[in-house]
Amino acid sequence: MSTSRLDMNFFGLREQPFAPTADPSYFCATRDHKACLYRLWNSIDERHGIALILGNYGTGKTTLLRKLMSGMASDPSKYNTAVLGSPIPSWTSFSLLEAIVNQFQLRPSDRTFGAYMQALNEYLLANRNRVSTLIIDDAQNLNKRGQLELLRLAQNLETPQHKLLNLVCFAQLEWSRVLEAAPNFLQRANLVYTLSAFSVADLREMIEFRLKQAGAQFAHAPDFGDAAIEVIHAFSEGNPRVAVGLCRNSLLLAAQLETRRVTVEMVLHTIEKTTTADVEKLTHLRGMGPAEAPQREETPIVVKAVGAEAAVAAAAAPHGNIRNFGQRANQILLQAARARQR
Repeated sequence: MSTSRLDMNFFGLREQPFAPTADPSYFCATRDHKACLYRLWNSIDERHGIALILGNYGTGKTTLLRKLMSGMASDPSKYNTAVLGSPIPSWTSFSLLEAIVNQFQLRPSDRTFGAYMQALNEYLLANRNRVSTLIIDDAQNLNKRGQLELLRLAQNLETPQHKLLNLVCFAQLEWSRVLEAAPNFLQRANLVYTLSAFSVADLREMIEFRLKQAGAQFAHAPDFGDAAIEVIHAFSEGNPRVAVGLCRNSLLLAAQLETRRVTVEMVLHTIEKTTTADVEKLTHLRGMGPAEAPQREETPIVVKAVGAEAAVAAAAAPHGNIRNFGQRANQILLQAARARQR
C-alpha cells in the first residue's frame, strides 16, 4: 500500500481530497461559479452564439468546462458538441478551420478553405434541430486577427430565430487585450463573464466540501483551523488551484505528525518547504492574525519516524513560530534515529 494511501487512511478518507486534477465530483461551485454556469447554460440553450469565460489560471475554468460537457453528454439527442483544447498559437486560419471540422468528425472531399467551410455549414444546417456548440479551452492561444475572424465566420450561420453554432471560449484574462483589438468579434459576444478569486468563506466551503466528498467522518476528519485557512487564502490570493495544492501538502504534513488538526504553523512550514515564496511574503504571512491557541499551551503530537519500531511522542512548536516548529520536528526525528541505534 502506498504512503499516500496510508496517510488518507489515518484521516478515514477514501481518497486524497485535494488531488491536482479537475475532477467534476470535487467541484465546489461558489456563488460566482453558479452565476457563470447559469448564464452560460442560458446562452447555449437559447443559441445566442458567442460566450466568453475569462479568468486567471486556476480559477476553475477547466472544471466549469467539464461540468458543461457532462451536462451536454447526458442529453445527446438535444446537444451536439465538439471540444477543441489548447489550440496552437501559430495556426493559420485554415489550420483552425481544419481542427474545428475534424472535431465535428467531418471529412470534406477537397482540402480547401471553401470546401471545409461548406462542409461545416451543411453539417450545421442538417443538425439545426439540435444545439450545436463548439467549446474552445485555452482560447488565449488564439491571438491572431485572422483566427478570430475565422471563428466569427464559423458561427455566423443562423436562422431567423437563432444561431446554428454556439461558440464557448474559456481563456485566461490576458486574452481580453486581444479581444479589445478585435471589436468585430467581441461585439458579437452574447456573454463575457470574468471569474473572480475565492473569498475566505469560499475557500472554507471548498475545503469542507472536498473533505466530505472524500469520505470524511467527524471522529477522524482533518480539521483546518480558521487561522490556517486565512493563511492559505492569503498565500493563494484566492486562487483555488494554488489553495488546493497547499491544502494537499499541509494535510500530508499533518498525517506525518499524526494529528488531525491542520494548524497555521503547519501551513507556514509547508509554504516554506514546498513553495517558492520569498522572505517578504513569508514574513507577511507569519504576522497574520492571532495564534490559534494560547502561546504557552503545548499540544502533544506523535511523530512517526521511518524505520522506528515505536512512535516518538513530542510537543508541537510554540504557536506562530514556524522556525521553532521546523527545528522541533527535526529534533524529534533525530531522537528517533538515536533510539534505533541504542
